[in-house]
Amino acid sequence: MIILLDENIPMAEHYFSEFANAGLAETGKGELRFKAGREICAEDVADVDALVVRSVSKVNEALLKDSPVRFVGSCTIGMDHIDTNYLDTRGIAYANAPACNANSVVEYVFAALAHLACDWQGKRLGIIGMGNVGSALYRRASQLGIDCLGYDPLIEQDRYPVLASLDEVLSCDIVSMHAPLSHEGLAPTYQMIGEPEIAKLRPGTVLLNCGRGDCLDNRALYRRLKNQADLKTVLDVWQDEPHIHSELLPLVDIATPHIAGYSYDGKVLGTQMIAKRLADCLGKTLQAEQSVGEHVQGVSGSEATTAFSAIQQLIPHCYDIRSDDQRLRRSMEHHPNEFASEFDRLRKHYPKRREFFHFRLEGVELSSEKEKQRLEHSLVALGFSQ
Repeated sequence: MIILLDENIPMAEHYFSEFANAGLAETGKGELRFKAGREICAEDVADVDALVVRSVSKVNEALLKDSPVRFVGSCTIGMDHIDTNYLDTRGIAYANAPACNANSVVEYVFAALAHLACDWQGKRLGIIGMGNVGSALYRRASQLGIDCLGYDPLIEQDRYPVLASLDEVLSCDIVSMHAPLSHEGLAPTYQMIGEPEIAKLRPGTVLLNCGRGDCLDNRALYRRLKNQADLKTVLDVWQDEPHIHSELLPLVDIATPHIAGYSYDGKVLGTQMIAKRLADCLGKTLQAEQSVGEHVQGVSGSEATTAFSAIQQLIPHCYDIRSDDQRLRRSMEHHPNEFASEFDRLRKHYPKRREFFHFRLEGVELSSEKEKQRLEHSLVALGFSQ
């Protein structure tokens, strides 16, 4: 069995080599091939049995028309880059990895809020899109005692008690976007947050987009920030990636290259999930062992005076979102004419980032009993080791 994989998929050999080896033993044909996901073309899949990609690869008739591919796996939560209707007509099996990086994105949101010094206590959080990621954020925020509202017209409106109108969500102190991209249907999400919706955001609102770049009208956001500069903005995804709005970037408080879901743990889970789906399609059992985690690292919080300041000290040791922001801005400054390729390079060579459960806060001495209780509760709710 010949499998072509995006070169940015971690532990690919660990999880997929058994399929290539089995094919080699059974038919004399077995190989793993790797290529940059955005560069995969029809010529690359001319003799390939399975294709394993991430969100930057467009999988459609133009790519697969003359290929023998019979399985397509995406090690990501989304499927908007895959023409599933075409795959259905060809009888090609396909799978994605729902929720594999949900925890990573949720941790990105809290890392951004901590960096912005936005203490979430007493704030109202609005969530646009209550799928795997949005609902995970809702559960985590609720555990922290944050008042939440959610908007998602595509799910049963009694699924969550916090579902509300879009206007109500836009009135929240923090608005976090996690909607998938769609251009048609009952509620298309392409530029769903445009000029009228951006105008409804109150001064001081924190706006985050960690879903799909085309769900937010970047040019409308640019006009608001240029004229008023009264929002706090966090963009991990952008319109027209990797050709992002160069004039918008300097106005954004935190700017990152589509890596919110790029924790090492989340990516490995996605790899494992797709390998298992391929095994299921072949009527086999995946033999590769689950990746083993690393030891918990202790982090000192001795300088903290409040629960939130302790969290602010702890989170950058786990995930320093400021470094991601700085790398993107430096690339824009040093390579303004090659920024699309730089955007992809930053994703390809993204540092290994572990999730919160790999870390434990130590050495904190808070004088207030109330703050001690809040800190203890917050650490558990955020997923840190105890």
